[in-house]
Amino acid sequence: MRRAFPFVFAGAAAVASVLAVAGPARAGDSANACVAIQSAEMSTGLAFDVQNACEKKLACALTWTLTCSNASGKTTSTAKQEARFVLSASDTHHTTGSAASCKDSWKIEDVSWDCAPASK
Repeated sequence: MRRAFPFVFAGAAAVASVLAVAGPARAGDSANACVAIQSAEMSTGLAFDVQNACEKKLACALTWTLTCSNASGKTTSTAKQEARFVLSASDTHHTTGSAASCKDSWKIEDVSWDCAPASK
């Protein structure tokens, strides 16, 4: 099951922080119920901290769409991006959704994640 942020992040000089919490994890919960994601907007993209609140190793994929626009607001490019990683039990993984390829402005949207128990 994929989880998604209900937010759109647009490039700006300000720094923002958003916390998407899946709720307290219980023994029988799915792998996605173990995950919380905090993000911080930077001038060059979006930093993600993915936290595993469970005592099991997880294999995760974080996906998003980067849209670049010119000074007049016209979209110049759109790209799906992804980060795959293994998240140890009770650990946090840091990754960045880079907007460095955009010249004027950018937005990152359609952020979602999917985690499953990792192979031993």
